Amino acid sequence: MRMCRVLLSLLLFSPIAGTISSTSLSLAEETHGSQLYTNARFGFSVRYPQDWRLGDPMPDGMGVTLYPPVENSQIALSGFMNVIEGKSQDGRQTLDEFTAAHRRIITEMHAKRNRTVTWEKELATTLAGFPAKQLSFTYQDDKKTSVLEMHIFSLGRNEGRGVRIKLPAASKGALMPAVKQFLASFQAGRDQNAVSPFTPATITPPAPPSSPAH
Repeated sequence: MRMCRVLLSLLLFSPIAGTISSTSLSLAEETHGSQLYTNARFGFSVRYPQDWRLGDPMPDGMGVTLYPPVENSQIALSGFMNVIEGKSQDGRQTLDEFTAAHRRIITEMHAKRNRTVTWEKELATTLAGFPAKQLSFTYQDDKKTSVLEMHIFSLGRNEGRGVRIKLPAASKGALMPAVKQFLASFQAGRDQNAVSPFTPATITPPAPPSSPAH
């Protein structure tokens, strides 16, 4: 459980890190009125509007946080490994297990800060063509502002991708059209269902020596 908590915390709640080697973060390229971000570690990419600010990379090159021109809004992108034990064919977490754990941890985190989380209906969706889940919820922050968060994540046999959208609830109508275009441009980068390097190779035992002929 502790490992699960750490992984989920890194996935969508990582704070902005300090300066990391520039090899962890690709250069943004201006193309047709948008910028392109590509994650060097996991290979996923996304286009974002020119007036969104690109933040510093997350620890270990996991992802990055973007800042739209709406006060107190941010969008975090991250990749992660599927290494938690679960009921999948490879003995690791399924998307449903990941979703349930994620929801429980979010509720516990806010409860420790005496915040009540109001959950919306869980949605099945896609992210870069992979089956995904969307968890949406609202709460009041320390300034008594109603905050909306949407967490969208996919999970393959080997890797997963996550998008965390946080904004003042009152700004939803102004920001969501750009967010939808942003999500439509998201590319996974590589096959999340590839066989995990953490899966031990199957070793065929050597055949017993044949009996000498008489």
